[in-house]
Amino acid sequence: MKILWWGVAIILFVLGLATVWMPIPTGVPLMALGAIVVIATSRSAARMLRQRRRRGSRLNRVFVWLEDRAPLHFSRILKRTRPRKKID
Repeated sequence: MKILWWGVAIILFVLGLATVWMPIPTGVPLMALGAIVVIATSRSAARMLRQRRRRGSRLNRVFVWLEDRAPLHFSRILKRTRPRKKID
């Protein structure tokens, strides 16, 4: 099942890369959805993102902004990657 989800994530990311320069803004949301699928299916990916968020307060602010505006299911996935240490 994990292989299926990784395949879906790769397809979403490639489609996002292919459409990122088009006038209709579909590239970035497709790439973000692919990244969310990877984070949801891989503990190591979630752990890596948590470490990156801990080091960069700007990146963490972007993800907090996304968590607040994402649908509930996606928001829960992103909140799992919040740093455990407090960030200024």
